[in-house]
Amino acid sequence: MIVSRLHLLIDRCVRRRHAEGEVNLPAEAMEKDMLLSLSQVSREIQSWISEAGLDSASDQGQETTDADADAAAASPQSKDHLCLERLVVDLVGLFGAKKNVHVQHLAGNILVQVSDSLVESGSPWDDFIRLLCDSLHLALVYSCPLPSPTGFEGSDIGSVVLKGEMKKANWCTVSGIFRVLRNILKRLGQEENEELIDVYLESVNSTLAKIPWSRVDTHFSNRHGHNGTLGSIGNSEEGTVFLGNFVQFLSTVVQQVRFPEDSDAFGTTHLILQKITELVPDLLRLCQPKLESQSGSSMSRYLVHKLLVLMIRLTYQSNIKCSILLSWLQYLQHHFQRFLQHTLNRNKPVQDNCLEGSPFFVSLTDRDVNETHSNHLQRLSVFLFLRCSLTLLYTSRHADKDCEFDCRKKGMEGVFKWIEQQVPGDTFLDHGTYSKKSVDFSTCFIQLFMHEDDLLFKVLLQLLSVPLAGEELLKGEERLLQDKEICVRISTLFNPVILFCIFLSELHYDHQVLLDYLISKDIGASCAEYLLRCLRTVCDSWTLFVEFPFEENINDSSSKRRRLLVETPEVEQNQILHPQAFENAKECLLSLQNSIVRLHQKKLFPYNPEALLRRLSRFQELCLLHE
Repeated sequence: MIVSRLHLLIDRCVRRRHAEGEVNLPAEAMEKDMLLSLSQVSREIQSWISEAGLDSASDQGQETTDADADAAAASPQSKDHLCLERLVVDLVGLFGAKKNVHVQHLAGNILVQVSDSLVESGSPWDDFIRLLCDSLHLALVYSCPLPSPTGFEGSDIGSVVLKGEMKKANWCTVSGIFRVLRNILKRLGQEENEELIDVYLESVNSTLAKIPWSRVDTHFSNRHGHNGTLGSIGNSEEGTVFLGNFVQFLSTVVQQVRFPEDSDAFGTTHLILQKITELVPDLLRLCQPKLESQSGSSMSRYLVHKLLVLMIRLTYQSNIKCSILLSWLQYLQHHFQRFLQHTLNRNKPVQDNCLEGSPFFVSLTDRDVNETHSNHLQRLSVFLFLRCSLTLLYTSRHADKDCEFDCRKKGMEGVFKWIEQQVPGDTFLDHGTYSKKSVDFSTCFIQLFMHEDDLLFKVLLQLLSVPLAGEELLKGEERLLQDKEICVRISTLFNPVILFCIFLSELHYDHQVLLDYLISKDIGASCAEYLLRCLRTVCDSWTLFVEFPFEENINDSSSKRRRLLVETPEVEQNQILHPQAFENAKECLLSLQNSIVRLHQKKLFPYNPEALLRRLSRFQELCLLHE
């Protein structure tokens, strides 16, 4: 059986070497020997996975240990479970090697490979996942010692063997298990095996529900506890790494989970998302000391990034309550003022020879790198802020009429205060649709997101919910119509048609860039949805689109233009960038239509574009009528 084979291979690598006198070797030699052994184990398991007939592995050369002899007397199922337990104990125990991250890394990779091999062979994979989750629970409990014995929350978790090993656990152990669980979920997501994902989510949800989070919170927040150790983890490197891995793990879970509209309130998917949402306040509190030093280490910036990403992903779950969105909105206003209050300016173009956010910023100064990270966190903060505010304004996630009124009013007040900080009040005095200052703000807003494509289309889709100027912002709610000035400001600055015009000009009207967006594996669906919905709004508001003064808005600040294979003379390039703007926009969209048709005819377009082509055909008809 594959389970016994895996157990024997890992047993020889991890335990027998030390039992045979190698413990007398110098620490450096032992670590080197362990790395070589783990690398060999990894290669061998990988070869097993790639072989056909994994279950028919040869038993030649297998040795028998005392544990195997005991297991032999038991049933085959019990034997597999004992082998899996010993395997997990051996590898998870290596995560406690604080001084050798390479050993931790290899041990984690082998656990992921074990998961893959069990899935391929049809072996008891669910037992393996439950053992990992039990290890996580025990490791967290034992890493948070209480000042006095008041009972053990993990008394009914795991066997004597598992508990005995987890007593040695530390925060490196906890971090390592979270990394393994995250990588296993990503593998399952690639295979799209819904049955295994359900088993995984059920085990993880059960574990997260049982973990004594108040105990973890106390351990992080108290600086002077029992024997001077309680709470010291909060300011240590191990504590920071744990927080990073934990938030990263939760963010991946939310990303991989599919939440159907008709999901049962007691279903696995619903419960895991509900639990993660409940954990957000605890996470924010645990991470707060790190978040307060936002301009400090790269790890603190990473925590800010991951927390914002986690909350953004949770907002897309249809069951999230408006009270939660309101609490996040208030948290952003209180703790992320630095990013929200930062005035939007026309961004400098990103260098052509580097990727924004890449660790390979060898050609940039430290100041430039910090500015890039700040721009990224500003995008995330602004998007989450608008996402919460506009969702409170324009969706029906409210419990009753009073809740609806209160949430919408607070959402509107939040947006108003942010606009007040960004745009001078006299911008709206003339009530002109195309005020120079308002268009400048809208341009700077689009430019902020142009260099992160996934966020760009998220924010453009979100702002499609903003009514056009002159429409009722909040229909049927008389008490809120007195806030008409706020409604005018929102609909002026975030008018979907105007934002679309600016978006095209920032692309330099290059239809090839739009085509690249559409066929992209990562953002193609978002781009298609945006164009589909936005073109309908454009066609319904044709005069607004035709009369928009594009020429005031064209600039060379954006790098979003397809690179030409042959360099074009400067004069000719200017002719490409600055013709009559409406004609340029029309040519861009009609060229996109022709390109999509050609690719679709050759069966090279990644999905059926008929709905988008119908919208573009309607756009073409209106262009002909306009002529």
